[in-house]
Amino acid sequence: MSPVQALIDDLLLILRSGEQDVSWARYETVDELIAELEGLRERGDQAAGELRRLCLPTGVIDEIAISSGWSEAWLRLTTGKHRDVLSPQHG
Repeated sequence: MSPVQALIDDLLLILRSGEQDVSWARYETVDELIAELEGLRERGDQAAGELRRLCLPTGVIDEIAISSGWSEAWLRLTTGKHRDVLSPQHG
């Protein structure tokens, strides 16, 4: 499993764990974001740039994390375990 796939797996676990507020995102439902992430997951590290755009501060995933109450978990993922995946030098 690539580092990008590992980050996406962690995101999918969170997104599937309960209600998500997507009102600040470009998606009508969380299922749309899940489908996009699953497509990126299939591409592995080749999708690193697209995943980074979704994960930028005030980006789609950041906004959903804040409005859905899991911003602390999101911060731990982005500054700890998956920090290198989100680095511009990755991929």
